[in-house]
Order: sequence, then structure tokens, then C-alpha cells
Amino acid sequence: MQIDCVVLYQKMRVETMVKSTVFMHDRNALPPVWEAGGRGPRIHFINYHSLAGIEQPVWGPRRLADFELILSLCGEFEFLHCGTGERVRQRPGEVLLIRPGEPHIYRLDGDPEHAFFSCIHWDPGLPADGPEFLPPRLSAFSSEHAMPELFHRAYRLFHRPGRRSEALLAGVVRLIWLYLLEPPGDVAEDERLKEMVHFLEQHLPEHPTRLVLSRHFHLTPQRINALFKEKLGMSPGEYVHRRLAERGYALLHEEQLSVKETAARLGFSSPFYFSRVFRKVFGMPPSAI
Repeated sequence: MQIDCVVLYQKMRVETMVKSTVFMHDRNALPPVWEAGGRGPRIHFINYHSLAGIEQPVWGPRRLADFELILSLCGEFEFLHCGTGERVRQRPGEVLLIRPGEPHIYRLDGDPEHAFFSCIHWDPGLPADGPEFLPPRLSAFSSEHAMPELFHRAYRLFHRPGRRSEALLAGVVRLIWLYLLEPPGDVAEDERLKEMVHFLEQHLPEHPTRLVLSRHFHLTPQRINALFKEKLGMSPGEYVHRRLAERGYALLHEEQLSVKETAARLGFSSPFYFSRVFRKVFGMPPSAI
């Protein structure tokens, strides 16, 4: 059922206010986001500021021609989709995604004197058939996460001309996007994964397998494999090989051990087997170090 955004907007206004300052960010002149085949990202606008002094910060009703990422640093905000009725409350530390073409209202719910946010308008250059590359509507991050610093760094790069600013800016915003694509983890599963990774680290020279993990953590090998794939993007065996190769690199480079000595130190049955694992991870033989 279609919702009248104007009516909803009027209902959300404070009845006693004398004057409302409505901030509209018109992106209608921008090119469409999707292009077949995909291309590089384009950043259109970035801000990073306090809302102090604004009587009633409201954006909309509006539609955007690009993606908008909004980070709340202080204060609670509300997103309302005028077509579906979807209503989302955004709290500090959370990033909201607004997609192109969505009819919506975005507003501050609280005192502007203590509100602070940052917005990024951009075109990620994704192919039109790539919805799997879209983050969720709302993503939460802990206070220790680097997300606020990434938004601030993007803001500084956007407003500071330089020979490498554009490339650096694209890299920072892409990093933000990748963090948003990380699926929200189940706390219990994340803790169990940490325990399994710690176990692997403690027993790397023994080359532990998912069967060993299965016996130790009382999970099926299939479930362990799926958990590693989902959270780390690799199987337990691939994780062990990568970490062994990394330790091998350090032994070859820092301790100047031979390939044979390194293979023996890391528990490989032969230098040939170690070389095969090393090459698969780094794309070159250990003798090149």
C-alpha cells in the first residue's frame, strides 16, 4: 500500500515549533547508478558535521539518484520508506544505507545541539545484476571499530585536492563498503570460531584438520567447514596452510633458514610439500625469498 510521504512528514513535525529548517540534498542531476558490466566508483559528496543550530533537521520527502551512507556519531535518527512503510531507527555507531530511487524521509529524533553525523553520496559502479553486493539497510559497529575514522578520512580527502586524493578516497570508501558487506555475526558462533582459530594457532606444526576440530569442539566437520567459509572465506585446511606459509616466510626471511630447515620446523613431511603449499599461498617458491 502506497504511503503519502507528505502526510507522514507533517505528522512527524513538532507541533510547537515556530519555524522548521528542512535540509534537502537534491541529487536528481546526477547520472544513474547502475551501468552494465560495472566500473570504478564515483564519490559525489561527503559531509561530516554537527547539527547544532538546526531547528528541525529533516531530509525529504525525497528520492536519491545515488547511494547514501549515513553514519550516526551522536544522536538517534529515523528512516521512513514512503513506499513500503519500512521504518528504521538509527543509533550512534550505526551506518544506514539509502538506495537510489527509494522515496523516503530521514530525520533526527532528538536535540540537534548534541547530534553529529556523516554522509557519503556515491556510485559504487556495480553491475545492474549485482544485488548480492549491496549491504543491509542498517549495520552496527562497536565503539572500537575504525568506521568513524574511515568516514572522517573520506571527508578530509574529498575536500582536500591532491595528486592522489581521488584514488585514496575511492579506496577508503570501498573499504567502508566492504565492512558493510560483512554479514552480522552470531555472538556465540563468533566466540566458537575464535576458540577454534586459537586452537589451530596453538597446534599449527601438527597441521590440524577439520576432523581434529570436530573431535575437540563437538561439531560436525561439515558445520566447521561451513563456519570457516562463512566467516573467514576459507576452509580450516586453507587457513592452516596460509598460516604455515606465513610462518615459513618469516623463518626464511628473518632467521635465514633453508627451505629444508623451514619445512622441518613447521612439521612438513618434505621440503617439496612445503614448497607446494608456499607457492599456492604466495605465488612463488620459497627459494625466491
